[in-house]
Amino acid sequence: MTHSSRHRAPRRELLSPRARTVVLEFLITAGILFLIVTTSRWIFAPDAPLGSVLKGRAAFVALGIFFGVVNTAIIHYSMSRKTAGHMNPSVSIGLWLLRVFPGRDVLPFCVAQMTGAVAGVGLARLVWGAHVGLPQVGWAAVAPQPGWSFWGVLTAETVGQLICMTLVAALLIRPRWEWLIPGVVGLCITGFIMILGPLSGGSVNPARQFGPALWAGNFGFLTAYLIGPVLGAALAAALAAALRPPIEAPAVESTAGPGEHTVGPVEDIVRPVVDAAVCPDTIPPELLRERPAHDDPYRI
Repeated sequence: MTHSSRHRAPRRELLSPRARTVVLEFLITAGILFLIVTTSRWIFAPDAPLGSVLKGRAAFVALGIFFGVVNTAIIHYSMSRKTAGHMNPSVSIGLWLLRVFPGRDVLPFCVAQMTGAVAGVGLARLVWGAHVGLPQVGWAAVAPQPGWSFWGVLTAETVGQLICMTLVAALLIRPRWEWLIPGVVGLCITGFIMILGPLSGGSVNPARQFGPALWAGNFGFLTAYLIGPVLGAALAAALAAALRPPIEAPAVESTAGPGEHTVGPVEDIVRPVVDAAVCPDTIPPELLRERPAHDDPYRI
C-alpha cells in the first residue's frame, strides 16, 4: 500500500444527508403520481384494455388494493432504511405536530411532495401522450359525485386523515407496534380509494390532487382537498396529545450543596424520550444527533 493511498482524502458528498432525503421524497412522490396517472390511463381511457374488465366500483376496488399494497411496500422500505416516504404533506405536518418529525424539515418535505406530484404527472404526459388529458382520464384528478358540496368534501377529507393519523399516533407511542404502521396506512389508503373514491374523490393527500389538478386546470374543490387532510392530521395530533399519559419523572435525590444548582430530573428524561420517539420513516437519526443540545428540531 502506498503512502498516498493510506492518507487518501475522504470522498466529499455532493448533497448532505438531509438534502438527499428531501430529494428522495421528491422522487418517491413523483413516482407514485406517475403510477396513479398511468393506471388511470390504462383503466379509464376509451382504448384501455383494462376498461372492459374493471368497470364502475370494480375499478376503485382494484385501484384501492393496488395502491394500498404499493404504499405499504414503500413505507415498509422507508422505515427499514430510516429515510423518506411520507408522499403526503399532511403526513409530514401531522408527524411534526406529534413531535416525531423535525419542524425545520416540514417545509422542504412539503415543497418536495407538491413539486414531485407535478413532475410525476408531467412525466406521465410525456410517456403516455394526450391520452392522459382525455375527459375519461382527466389527468387522474379526483372529483366528487354530483350533489357533493365543498363542506361535504372537506369533511370527508378531514375525517379520512383523522382516522389514519390517529391510528399512526397510537402505534407510534408503542414502539413494539411500529412495525404495523406500513400495513395500517396501506389499509387506510385502500379504504379511501374504495369507499371515498366513488363518492367524494378520496384523495386524502394534498399532493395527490394538486399535481393532476394543476395540469388539468381543474381547481374545483381543490381547496377542500388541500385543507381537509391537513386539518385531519392536526386534529389527530391534538387528540393524541390530549390522551397521551404524562411522563412522570422518578424522584432523584439531590447531591447539591447549599446554594448549588442541579439539572432537574425532568430535563434529563424528557430529551431522551423525545429523541427516541423519532419516527423511523422520517429523517435519519444520525442527523438529529448532530444538532446542538440547545437546538429544538421540532420548531419551525
